[in-house]
Amino acid sequence: MLLGVYWYYGFPEGLYHFDFFTFRPGLGGHADGPAELTATVHAPDPVALLAQVRTVAARYPEVYLFGEASGQLLRLTVGYYSLPDYAFHVAGELEQVLRQLHAPLATEPLPAGAQYLSLTAPQDPTPPFSNSSIFQAVSSLSKKYQAETKSLRLDCHLPLAHKPAFINALNDICQEAHLDVLYYLDYEMRQQVNLMLFFSNGRQGVGGRPLRYTNVPALAEPVAACLVTHGGQPNHLGSYPAYYPDRGPHIVRMVDADFIL
Repeated sequence: MLLGVYWYYGFPEGLYHFDFFTFRPGLGGHADGPAELTATVHAPDPVALLAQVRTVAARYPEVYLFGEASGQLLRLTVGYYSLPDYAFHVAGELEQVLRQLHAPLATEPLPAGAQYLSLTAPQDPTPPFSNSSIFQAVSSLSKKYQAETKSLRLDCHLPLAHKPAFINALNDICQEAHLDVLYYLDYEMRQQVNLMLFFSNGRQGVGGRPLRYTNVPALAEPVAACLVTHGGQPNHLGSYPAYYPDRGPHIVRMVDADFIL
């Protein structure tokens, strides 16, 4: 599972700029459409242009990149339900190719029957997320540069006296799992504490660096064992909203805070 900062509903204005690609936000809800970066150009030499595009695709295979071609018209699309920095970097690399091969923007639509070209086939090497996990998969509200963050959330409660050792142990687990973000909200009541913990990463693929995926089952196992060790249980004590964790956030480990909090 890819955790961390991404874009879906809004473009990171001020962080990235494109001359060829335009951003189409994701639709969400029942419409269920991906966010896309799209450019349609005239290719003076379609064969040479596609060869250079495929070179970029081979160098950066961890993004969904496809094309549609008809004669000298070529449309390139980078799209998915969450676009990390990696996707915007790839779009920037493709823009360099379009400039070098003098492929101007086209205004006319592609005709019906344009050839579809699947240029990459990214694979998440980790097991798919399961709702039976102790975690919930959650996304944040829009933050700096309209960024959102995908995180794993754990709701639990445990004896208040065990809280410092529990948090320290989770920090060690995150270190082993290569997670850069751990923070929580809490609500203390007598000798118990309700916790809402968030596990994530920061910006992914800045400058074209490889994406870092998280094996959720492999993470859930030591986290669940740690909770048991410290006398805790999943879910919160008491009723909502009276006992809902609302104090915080308390930061344990953090990168790219402006994009996340």
